[in-house]
Amino acid sequence: MRRSNATNTLVLISDYTKGIYHDKWIGGVLHYTGMGKSGDQDLQWSQNATLAASGRNGVSVHLFEVMDAGEYAYCGRVELVDRPYADVQYGEDGRQRKVWIFPIKPIPDNDVKKPSKYVFEDMDDYKKRGINIDSDYVKAEAKPANIAAGVKINHKSYGKGTITKVAGKVITVKFLSVGEKMLNYEICMQNNIIEFV
Repeated sequence: MRRSNATNTLVLISDYTKGIYHDKWIGGVLHYTGMGKSGDQDLQWSQNATLAASGRNGVSVHLFEVMDAGEYAYCGRVELVDRPYADVQYGEDGRQRKVWIFPIKPIPDNDVKKPSKYVFEDMDDYKKRGINIDSDYVKAEAKPANIAAGVKINHKSYGKGTITKVAGKVITVKFLSVGEKMLNYEICMQNNIIEFV
């Protein structure tokens, strides 16, 4: 999210190539993840507060989507069509955290190309076809050979632990200091949060 006080606008970017924010279209409404890459998001912080108040603060909100790395498609003006709600996603540190989801819709509605994998006819369609979409959100890549049950790791915050389960990009690790935690191993590896011992 980027705010311009000079033009009284807020620009939202939904980037499907990064795998941190899990945005999805349901019934013509984009469920857009708020601002903040690690830790719990705050609805009253920075541009989350601006977007939450966009129906009454006079700020014009515009959406860009990225379906191919580096290619931004302008989707037009959008408006908040329902109250923001809390959800759980993995942060860039690989830990689960609370995020705020903003239901937004283009105004007027348009036929801008949307990523078919993340488009659902309605909530029933999402519950049927999208049940694993959040865990599949990070682009599918070959899993490193050293990601397997029984492998020992060292986490920057949690210390030493042993992988007990692997499900897609999510590993369950039993740590000596804090017990069992679920982590997105790809994000952890990209940010040098875990190492194999």
